[in-house]
Amino acid sequence: MQQLAQPIEAVRHVADGSRAWAVLEAEAAVDAYVSDFPEPGDKVIALDILLRDLARLRLRAPEFDAFLDAVEGHIDDLHRDLARRAA
Repeated sequence: MQQLAQPIEAVRHVADGSRAWAVLEAEAAVDAYVSDFPEPGDKVIALDILLRDLARLRLRAPEFDAFLDAVEGHIDDLHRDLARRAA
């Protein structure tokens, strides 16, 4: 469970910084987390868990909505890429 907290904490930390490259840093944190899972099915589950946890973060910090939309868009892109590879 600790492994799951790291990317979410990284996303929150980056969002707090209000830097222009914050979305890229958050996307890199997501990519690094997902790369720890070798199997495509495990990657899909990891992405789903990240989406769930980002939804929780959105409830706790609604001021990050626009930022979280961008990060969730990246996760959606990763989902689509995995689906294309599986087809």
